[in-house]
Parts: sequence; structure tokens; C-alpha cells
Amino acid sequence: MGKRGMMTKRRPRTCVACKTEKPKKELIRVVRSPEGHVYVDPTGKGQGRGAYVCSDQNCIEQAKKKDILSKALRTKVPAEIYEELSQKIGESGNAGQ
Repeated sequence: MGKRGMMTKRRPRTCVACKTEKPKKELIRVVRSPEGHVYVDPTGKGQGRGAYVCSDQNCIEQAKKKDILSKALRTKVPAEIYEELSQKIGESGNAGQ
């Protein structure tokens, strides 16, 4: 429940690569902190500019190939971030979903 006892509607988030709307829990958030650091945010609550990508290797590869995360976050995204994203989907077993 939100303020004043009203139900709040959960807004879906959009994958920056495939443009598919999904619940926040089904996406991985990447954040550029106010200090300019880019990191994968497993909590989804990190401060800063965020972008979401599907838990799908194809979306991660497309985001890397077209530099989509860098554009969304308005900063250069290091290659290590894409490696971490690939590892996360491998660990969670959500690859291809």
C-alpha cells in the first residue's frame, strides 16, 4: 500500500536492448552512481541513473554490440560490467528467458 492507504500500481521496467516491458524482478539493473561509477545493482535500489536489461544473453550481447547501456547511462560502460551481467544470468539459470 502506498501513501494514505491507497494501493500503488507497480510500473513495469523496459529492457534497454529489446524494449520489452517486464516486472522489475525479471530484469537486471545497471547503475551509474552520482560519483560516476558504473555497477550492477542486485538490490535494484542503488542511487543514481539506472538502466535495465533482460536476464537473457542475447539482450546483453545486443546492449554491448550497440553500446546501448553507455547511451542509457550517459557514460562509458566498462567491459567488466557485461562480463558480470553474463555471469549473473549463468548463476541464476535465467538465460534465454
